[in-house]
Amino acid sequence: MKSIRAKIISVILVFSLLLSTMAFFATAVDAPCNCGNCPSIVIPGLFQSDVRYLDENGEPMLNSEGEPYSAPFFMEASGDIVKSALEEALIPLTSLLITQKDLENRCANAIADVLGEALFVNLKLDEYGRPINNIQADKYNTSFANLTEEQVEYALDQIPLNDYIDIAGLDHLYFLSYVHTGNIKDTAEELYNLIQIAKEETGHDKVNLVPISQGGSIANALMQLYIDKGEEFADDINRVCYIVPAADGACILGDIYRYGIIDDPEALYGYMIPSLLDEESEYLAYIINIVLRLFPEADLNNILDTAVHTLVEDYTEYSTCLWALIPSYDYPDCREMYLSDPEDVHVREQTDWYYNAQVNSRKYILDAQSKGVEIFDIVDYNYVQYKIFDNWDKMNCDGIIHTDSESFGATSVAVDVALPEDYVQANTYCTDPENHKHVDEGRLLDASTSILCERSFYFVNQNHEKTARNDVIIRLVTRMLTDPSFDNIYSDPAFPQFNYARNSIGPIS
Repeated sequence: MKSIRAKIISVILVFSLLLSTMAFFATAVDAPCNCGNCPSIVIPGLFQSDVRYLDENGEPMLNSEGEPYSAPFFMEASGDIVKSALEEALIPLTSLLITQKDLENRCANAIADVLGEALFVNLKLDEYGRPINNIQADKYNTSFANLTEEQVEYALDQIPLNDYIDIAGLDHLYFLSYVHTGNIKDTAEELYNLIQIAKEETGHDKVNLVPISQGGSIANALMQLYIDKGEEFADDINRVCYIVPAADGACILGDIYRYGIIDDPEALYGYMIPSLLDEESEYLAYIINIVLRLFPEADLNNILDTAVHTLVEDYTEYSTCLWALIPSYDYPDCREMYLSDPEDVHVREQTDWYYNAQVNSRKYILDAQSKGVEIFDIVDYNYVQYKIFDNWDKMNCDGIIHTDSESFGATSVAVDVALPEDYVQANTYCTDPENHKHVDEGRLLDASTSILCERSFYFVNQNHEKTARNDVIIRLVTRMLTDPSFDNIYSDPAFPQFNYARNSIGPIS
């Protein structure tokens, strides 16, 4: 009897030991992190991911000169481009100059083909919106703590969140790397998976998101994906900090898709080319303008417009990531122009899916806020657009994205155009109309009509492409991501709703 009792006690002791050991490892592996900082995932913008052109063995593809193709367009060697241009366009251009007429659009089509072969041929997509060639982003499916030094340096070149790392740690920062001209549904799925990885690696039950520029459209797709999965966005997300998001596309792309390049003769022969080049290349702009004057005005307009439409139809029409940058008000017409053929059905299903996410994005955001997600927005405004499309001066913007898109509905007119003298703050989303002032000092913008009225920070005269060089913006983002008490535009007088452009950090490579 004593022997049986001893054996039972021994078994109990063994099971107790096993259970305690399992509990130890469970605690060591699955214990929630108590650091107070949720992990943050950066969703970068256009051309901010390290994308590569690889062969079947995963090695960099080499051009005819034995050099790796370089992102973002993976263009052929310069000599090959020149040779192609001479072969394709020399005769049509010569004919145009002699006859002053572009017969049967030969010159327009030749120029479009040369540009397409130079810029987009290696980025072409199949009927499902996926790259035909082996175009891949360098995937960062783990935190910065597990990335190579080169990967961390690359990511921080895009958005210098060094101060965030000092507070939260390398192991709490993630970077979604994706093919910027690829498939938006695939990219949203990759982001969803990265959220789950970040939760598992850090032990947190929620993450922060930092959508930048094109990343705003990826965030739209992510919210739609959660709905499709029957899951709650709010269950996984703590805070969202938008930085100059293309939440409703970019007017520059919608206008070019619909109408082509600007038709105004003064623009074509005067300020269009200089607006695309920096001051150091000013001499080149004048040379190009002189050359353009050799072409007849009507044919030059047709050449440029035809070239744009041919480029879209033959090279980029299956890029659902680019379609996501078409403003919702332009999408129906653009869809009819480019995606109305039977063979377009698979991509059209995806662009329609994103269009639904886009037009409902503000509703989805308000719903997420009602369920506890804290959502912030950083908006650049009052910076003139590139002067390459007809409506470049018709709305406020940051040089690329129009203000309504970036701000989720703030009211403005155009760059340097004030609201009417008798304009009264609308207070659509203001929580305290009697005490809150949401019109900026120059009366260029009314933030009270934005759905993120109380959590949006505006930077007047700030260029979209220099946003990461504004040290105030970077400090503001860090504060949003690490300080739970910082929850609106009144949290700290050092960060008011309306701020100024800066270029203080130096060049971002």
